[in-house]
Amino acid sequence: MKTNKLMKIGSMLLVLLMVAFCLTACGKTVTITVNDMGTKTEIEAKTDATIADILKEAGITLGEKDETEPAADAVLGEETTEIKVKRYAKVTVVKDGEEKTVEVVGATVEEAIKAAGVTLADNESADVELSSYAKDGMKITVAKAVKVSVTADGKTEEVTTKAANVEAVLAELKITLGADDEVSEKLDTKLSDGMSIVVKRVEYKEEVKKETIDYSTKEEYDSSMSQGTSKVKQEGVEGEKEVTYKVKYVDGKEDSKEKISEKVTKEAVDKIVVYGSASSGSSGGNSGGKYEVSRETYMDCDGSGHGYYEIHYSDGSVDYVTF
Repeated sequence: MKTNKLMKIGSMLLVLLMVAFCLTACGKTVTITVNDMGTKTEIEAKTDATIADILKEAGITLGEKDETEPAADAVLGEETTEIKVKRYAKVTVVKDGEEKTVEVVGATVEEAIKAAGVTLADNESADVELSSYAKDGMKITVAKAVKVSVTADGKTEEVTTKAANVEAVLAELKITLGADDEVSEKLDTKLSDGMSIVVKRVEYKEEVKKETIDYSTKEEYDSSMSQGTSKVKQEGVEGEKEVTYKVKYVDGKEDSKEKISEKVTKEAVDKIVVYGSASSGSSGGNSGGKYEVSRETYMDCDGSGHGYYEIHYSDGSVDYVTF
């Protein structure tokens, strides 16, 4: 009996040893997190695989100068729960017009600035978020805080900002630009102390307006009427037209307008004035005496409304009468 018990115990121990051997030889499958510069991914991995093999199987490619933690040639093991991928980056830090280039691995922007030997003063900031990771080829500009004035929507704000340019300070103040809005400075203009930025709200509207059409005055001459007399044969009537304008409004006020089209809705009627052309003492121009044959009107060029008549008579003479 005792011998049988010992044999059973021995068999169980043998099985346990074989299981342990298999686990050691084949490796356990565990869930781990790969942290690739802030991007985290959970994957299944064998504990006996190397870090490099695990990343390769997960489709994560390592650059020649990239590093991992644990090291790429290390075996995962059962204690490791996260693999950190540290990317190589060559960045340039610019301050006061001076550029410094530095090579870092797995560094944040703040760490890259420090690695370049640049110190951020209290009134200075970078144009890239300090907590973000440095990327290969990145250019980081360090700028001082400046005081600028921003006028928009009827109010002016005096602000002290570390924004790098006009666009950034508008975003900082939550000022959104419409498609047609105008800004006194280009959006990519670097801020300078004392700068004044003016935002003009621009809107375009199409407007139709009714306008009058002036009538013309035509002259006729009647030899049956004495010279110096006149009568209105036909009264003039103004016409009407619909004119479409593209109107530009700046901050709610009309700034300019451009005529797009026009349509006549009512034609103007000419005024006709008849002037007598018969000479004094003549009877209907049939007496054979001197009488007016034609009269031409010439206006002065100065816009005064004055001019003269050039009058031709039946005997060939010409007279000029001012008015």
